[in-house]
Amino acid sequence: MPTSDVMTTDVLVVGAGPAGCAAAYDLAAAGHDVCLVDRRSFPRVKPCAGALTAKTIRALRFPITPVVRQITTNLVTGRGRGEQTVRRGRRVLAAMTVRAELDHYVLEKTVEAGARFETIGAVRAIRQLEDHVVLQTRTDEIRCRYLVGADGANSVVRVLTAEFPDIRWGFALECQMPGGGSTRDLALDFGVVPSGYGWVFPKGDHVNVGIYTSDATIPLRPDDLRAYARARVGGDVLTHLVGQRVGLGGWGYRPRSQRVFLVGDAAGLTEPVLGEGIYYAVKSGQAAAEAIVAERSGQAGARDLFRARIRVLARDVACARRVADRFYADLGVGHRTLTVPLVSYWVMKGCAAGMTIREGLRSCYTVPFRRVPPLPGIRASNPAGLDRSLSAQPRQRVRGCD
Repeated sequence: MPTSDVMTTDVLVVGAGPAGCAAAYDLAAAGHDVCLVDRRSFPRVKPCAGALTAKTIRALRFPITPVVRQITTNLVTGRGRGEQTVRRGRRVLAAMTVRAELDHYVLEKTVEAGARFETIGAVRAIRQLEDHVVLQTRTDEIRCRYLVGADGANSVVRVLTAEFPDIRWGFALECQMPGGGSTRDLALDFGVVPSGYGWVFPKGDHVNVGIYTSDATIPLRPDDLRAYARARVGGDVLTHLVGQRVGLGGWGYRPRSQRVFLVGDAAGLTEPVLGEGIYYAVKSGQAAAEAIVAERSGQAGARDLFRARIRVLARDVACARRVADRFYADLGVGHRTLTVPLVSYWVMKGCAAGMTIREGLRSCYTVPFRRVPPLPGIRASNPAGLDRSLSAQPRQRVRGCD
């Protein structure tokens, strides 16, 4: 039997994606001893369309300009593979990134803030004791005061702690295709698959093409993606074809543990309409950090504060779920409504202003008067969309300590 090494830390964050890094960054910035662990070194391949909405860009603690491939200001929508409607805008709707590059960059910024990063083996067991938590791998044991589970839709932390047994799933398939050029069009085709849509996202030297459904019982096959890509982009050159489950059901997450907190996909915090998850990953990670910092400073109980913050995010995704149910149940009416000029304007203005679906619905009458603040380092008036004073910097490979 191998000898077990014991490591101790104040906070252990399992999963070094946007959710885990959001938690670790704020904890490190607050002066806490935080260890961020993942099974893989970075950069690593991560299935994800990589579109960052305005609200996500504003939620991050640092500009993401160095890893932005393209910005989008125009919205193109269609029903199935039929005729599309183009809405041209002057405000940034989303910044397009390659997820592997984004995750690598965010991890680098988190390590710069003071977090430690380690690669670990498969997690075998988690024990919650009165004043600490023990995580066990095949060869190592890590003891911490708090554990943040940020290990995605297939979260081992969630399974081993039974913290959220009511997780649900969507599913997505995606690929890359050459081309894209300087287009600023973000294209969404609703109803390409049941309870979902297809997308074409420009990334400068290529486009990311995918299909998504909020119902994981609906089979999505590579041939379905290939047919959609051929119809919308042309050609048969599909590379980097990957599929992934999407964590849903976060409207039912009620944190129970005093020391274990789930964030991002691990907590099902993805809105079902479009499957957007990075915003909720960042916000829930920050919520976990805020709760831990508050308890350590004697200001509030960590679980109670985390519950309060998660409740807001849960309401957002619950509202999105109701919208998704109605929209996809009668797609003919839903899509016709979306093509109404006033509705289109409301959608684009709300997105550029960084509003969630729930916020947009609650303040629909004030959206036309809403000021759209600038995004850090990103300007729609620039042909490339980027502030060149924040140009890309050399990348370094981030590895864990063996």
